[in-house]
Amino acid sequence: MKPKTVKPIDPLELENLSTKRILSYLKKLQQCEDGPELSDWTKEEVSKVDGIVYKSSREWIIQHQLVKSVLATRPHIVDG
Repeated sequence: MKPKTVKPIDPLELENLSTKRILSYLKKLQQCEDGPELSDWTKEEVSKVDGIVYKSSREWIIQHQLVKSVLATRPHIVDG
């Protein structure tokens, strides 16, 4: 079984997604494994897949910051 990965999204593409889709993407990012030291996957298995596997990776940090910055520009719904 291959490691679960998340495909990085281009910033312009991300800005054009609906808030619901962006939140779904954020959830996928949050489900990535923390890092290789806590993973069941070998380096060889991870090297064979495309996309983001670990939260400790540079790509994950960039995508997470990008998602947060795009969501910050969206309207918020207040419960009440």
